Amino acid sequence: MSAAPSGAGSALRVVDIGVAFGAGAGLSGVSFDVGAGERFVIVGASGAGKTTLLRAIAGLAPATGRVEVAGRDVSALPPERRDAVYLHQTPVLFPHLSVFENVAFPLRVRQASEASVRGRVREVLAAVRLDGFESRAPRTLSGGQRHRVALARAVAARPAVLLLDEPLAALDPSLRGEVREAIVAAQREYRPALVLVTHDLDEAGLLADRVAVLVDRRIAQVAAPAELFARPASLAAARFLGVANEVAGRVRGDGAFESPLGVLPLEGRGAMAGPAVAVFRPDAVRRVTPPEAGVAVRVVGHRHRAQRTSAVVALAGATLELPVDPLDIPPVGAELRVVVEPRLVTVFPVDAGPPAPT
Repeated sequence: MSAAPSGAGSALRVVDIGVAFGAGAGLSGVSFDVGAGERFVIVGASGAGKTTLLRAIAGLAPATGRVEVAGRDVSALPPERRDAVYLHQTPVLFPHLSVFENVAFPLRVRQASEASVRGRVREVLAAVRLDGFESRAPRTLSGGQRHRVALARAVAARPAVLLLDEPLAALDPSLRGEVREAIVAAQREYRPALVLVTHDLDEAGLLADRVAVLVDRRIAQVAAPAELFARPASLAAARFLGVANEVAGRVRGDGAFESPLGVLPLEGRGAMAGPAVAVFRPDAVRRVTPPEAGVAVRVVGHRHRAQRTSAVVALAGATLELPVDPLDIPPVGAELRVVVEPRLVTVFPVDAGPPAPT
């Protein structure tokens, strides 16, 4: 797990937050810290409670536990006194106000001077690349532009904490990059703690300094994106993260993992002997040709994604995915020989527990 800011120096500290989901089980024991200027992204499946958690931090949903902003306990304060702004995924602008007046609205509520309002609005519009849009009406804006105006309004008052709820979910791919860049630029303008929730793992990897995985109502892991995707901390986290390959086997008494993949040494890291499962990403698998031996597999299908084309291969009752050249795809039925890079494999006991990296 990547290092988190200490509680004393955190812009946001969430301690043991719990939220009931009607009569069902809700969030329980959620804790994390976010530093000033840090982008902290929370991922989880639909219905996991990501939006509810943001609303609880903002004071918009009842919760147990404690929320601290800049070292101050705000748990009992109303939303407007928490120094945190919650931005819903669907931007809502005042249709009768210009872009300038939409962004200026929180400053006018605070009775800022006219000179301060004009300077601040210019700054934030420049940050989201909307210079020259001040007099435009919301109805004349594109979807991406409306999102950027809403973001500019959220940061204009310079809250200590900015909470973004699925900010790219309603956008088509051509607009996501535009709004993603605006989020980064706006946050750099004065460096609030930013907490963003999403179910899109690519979005999380592109935006986050650290990512938290919400599984079974709790934070299962917090790590930098590269560490998270390479080393999920639990089998549940690995499955949520879409680590495509799983192979069942056993950890032997000598500490090696034995499976249809062969024998993978675990380098004395204290793995418990017994049934286990190895998980690894497709890029841990590569095709080999003689004289490399490898393991024999048979192609049973293909998977085509924007970022990668994969062959699906059968191995002793399991199916694995490995990347292939999209211009040289092995046909269904072809026999290949493959090897797995041991350092990219993580082994978990079948009954859960800490991982045993190879």
